[in-house]
Amino acid sequence: MKQAILITAYKDFEQLDKLVDEFDCRFNIYIHIDKKSPITDYEKKLLRNNVRIKYLSQHHLVNWGGLNHLKAYLDLSQVALNDKDNMYFHLITGQDFPIKSNSYFDKFFTLEKDYISSFTMPAIGWKNGGMDRIQYYNFYDLFDYKKSNLWIKRFLKLQKKLRVKRAIPDFMGQLYGGNTYWSLSRTTLSFVNQFTKSNPRFLRRFKHTFCAEEIYFQTLIMNSKYRERVINSDLRYMDWQSGRGGFPAVLEEIDFEDIIQSDKLFVRKLDMNANGLFDMLSKHRRNNI
Repeated sequence: MKQAILITAYKDFEQLDKLVDEFDCRFNIYIHIDKKSPITDYEKKLLRNNVRIKYLSQHHLVNWGGLNHLKAYLDLSQVALNDKDNMYFHLITGQDFPIKSNSYFDKFFTLEKDYISSFTMPAIGWKNGGMDRIQYYNFYDLFDYKKSNLWIKRFLKLQKKLRVKRAIPDFMGQLYGGNTYWSLSRTTLSFVNQFTKSNPRFLRRFKHTFCAEEIYFQTLIMNSKYRERVINSDLRYMDWQSGRGGFPAVLEEIDFEDIIQSDKLFVRKLDMNANGLFDMLSKHRRNNI
């Protein structure tokens, strides 16, 4: 049995290379790099030379909030599922890091449980219950959020003013949302990918949905028989409160004790060049084999 690490990245490729080195022969690595990322041929060569990396793609141009993020996840999932040795799958980013040892991963995961956060929509914690994400047209795939966010928001207001609202088809079932990142068994991830292939209209309906990846997997799984396998936790340590360097926050050395004392298996997000937390966690894992 092997576990697959699915990674999306767009910067800090030295950090990405070091992240991959944290995983031993019990893991296979699959990476998607944003098509617009300034990665050099030399950096790609270094990654491809790493024996743990089984797949490196730069297929999708990923804008924050756009559908291509979800498509990159689905592509990585399918490629990883093609290897029958992979029995468990973890979706992370190049700025994440494993907290527990590789041996702990071996012992912790069973084939009967899936770890993904989920809640019904409309959701209390999301603006307008999160329904604006899917009931109106959000053009994050067409425009760069950093450059065009004002126009995207203005168009959303215009739709509301004109009472233009997109229908939510019955075939979508009850909508669920949650955090993007998850750890899923082969059985459940195979269901998601097979359903996606057999029901293309389901994925098409998520076009122009804001952050579709925070709804898609949750909605499919929680409307299926596989909901009985779900533990409502994504096992990710994140700081959504302090705002240090963004949301979630860029974690620092002062967070180390809280991180290692938590019951989480991954932490996000880290900046290897900003502080020493990356090296502290790496040393912690080596000392707790």
